[in-house]
Amino acid sequence: MHTVRLIFQRAIVCCVFLYTPLALADINQQMFNLSMSNDAHAMFMQNLQNSLSFHPEALLQDSLIAQQVNQAKIVETDLKPKMFFQINSKSAPLDSETDSFFQSLQQKNNSVVDQTLILEKLITDFGQTKNRISQQEELVRAGRATGVSEKTKLALRMFDACFNTAAYSLLLEVADSSVARHQEITDLIKIRVESGRAPGRELSRSSARLAEAKAKKLLLAKNLSEAVANFNSLLPNQTACKQFPLSKFYIEFDQFSAVNLAQTENNEIRSLNFKIKSLERQLQSVQKGKYPKLKAEIRADKYDISNTDDYNLVGAVTFNWDLYQGKKRRIQEQNSKEEIKSATYEKDALHRKVESLVTSNLAELKQSKLRLEAFAEAYKANVQSREQHKAQFFGANISLLELLQSERDYLEAAEAFVLNTKQVRMAEHLHLFYTGTLDSYIMIAQENY
Repeated sequence: MHTVRLIFQRAIVCCVFLYTPLALADINQQMFNLSMSNDAHAMFMQNLQNSLSFHPEALLQDSLIAQQVNQAKIVETDLKPKMFFQINSKSAPLDSETDSFFQSLQQKNNSVVDQTLILEKLITDFGQTKNRISQQEELVRAGRATGVSEKTKLALRMFDACFNTAAYSLLLEVADSSVARHQEITDLIKIRVESGRAPGRELSRSSARLAEAKAKKLLLAKNLSEAVANFNSLLPNQTACKQFPLSKFYIEFDQFSAVNLAQTENNEIRSLNFKIKSLERQLQSVQKGKYPKLKAEIRADKYDISNTDDYNLVGAVTFNWDLYQGKKRRIQEQNSKEEIKSATYEKDALHRKVESLVTSNLAELKQSKLRLEAFAEAYKANVQSREQHKAQFFGANISLLELLQSERDYLEAAEAFVLNTKQVRMAEHLHLFYTGTLDSYIMIAQENY
C-alpha cells in the first residue's frame, strides 16, 4: 500500500511539472525580449507625437506663444502710420446776463458740428520703439523655448507611462505563473503532510509563501491598473505598452561634452538667455526715453458740416520732449538693471542644477550596461536553479520547501531585471531632455520668430 501511494504521489508530481515548463518557457522568452520591434516602436512614436500634438498642456503652450507673437505685432504697429477721425459738437457761448444753460440748449441754430481727419506717422524716437519691438521678439523666443521645454516634459511623462505599463504587464505574467507554481507545490506538500511523510510546519510555511506570491500578484495588478490609467490620460485611444520602446538615439557619454551640450541646448537655459536679452532691450528703451520724439501729422479740419466750403488742410511736425519726470526714469533704469541681475542669477543657478543632473545621470548610464548584464545573469541563474531544483526533486534530493525558495528567488530576480531595465531606459531619455535633444528626437518643431 505504501508503495502504491508513493507511485501515485510521484505521478502527481510528474503531471504538475510537465504542465509548468511550457507556460514558463513563453514567459522566459518574453523576459529576454523586453524591447519593441522596429515596427511597434515606429507605431508608438507616431502615437506619441499625435497625442502630444492634441494634449491640452501642449495646446496651452501654443496659445501662450501665439499671445506673445501678437504682443510683438502690436508694438510693431507703433512704427506704422495712424489715422484718426474726430467729431466735435459745440454751441454758441452763453450770455451770462440774459441766457441760461437750458435756454442755450434750445438755440439749435447756433450749434455747429466740426469734423477732423488726422494722419500721423512717427519720424523718430531715437530707437525707443525699435528697442521695444526687439524686447518683444526676445520674449517670443523665450516663450518658444519654454513651450518646447514643457512639451518635452510632457513627452517624458508619456515615455514613463509606457515603461510602467510594459514593466508591470511583464511582471504580472511572471507573478501569475509563479502563483500557479506555488499553488501546485503547496498541494504536493499538503499530500505529504496528510500522508504523514512530512511535518505540518512545512504546510504552514508553504501556505505562507503562497500567500506572499498572491499578495505580490495583487500588488502588481494594482500597479498595472494605475499605470494603464495614467497611460490612457496621456495617450488616449492608444493601446498600453507591453514592451519597452527602443533606444534609437545617440548618447553623449563624455561628461565635458554632455555638460556643454546641455548648457547651450537645454531649452530652459535657452529661455533664460532670451529673457535676459529682452531685459537688456528694455533697459535700452528706458535709457533712450530721455530723447525727444518727432511725429509728422497731416490734419484735415472741416468746420460746421452744414457749410461744405469751410475746411482747412494742415501739415505739421510735432516735437515732444519730456524734460523732467521727477525721478521716474532713473528708478525705471535701476529696476531694469536689477531685473537683469535676477535673471542672470537664475540662469547661473540653473546651469549648476543642469550640470549636476547631467553628471549624475551620466554616471548612472555609464554603469548601466554592466548593471543590466549583472541582473540578466542573475535572472538566468535563477531560471536554471529553478529548473535544476525541479529535476532534483524527482531524485528526492531536495524538499518541496527548497522548490518554494527557488520560486521566490526567480520572481525577485525577474522583478529586479525588469525594473532596472525600465530605470535605465528612462535615464537614457532623461539624458536627451537634459541635453536639449529630446525635442528633435520626437520631432517637436521649433519655429523662429
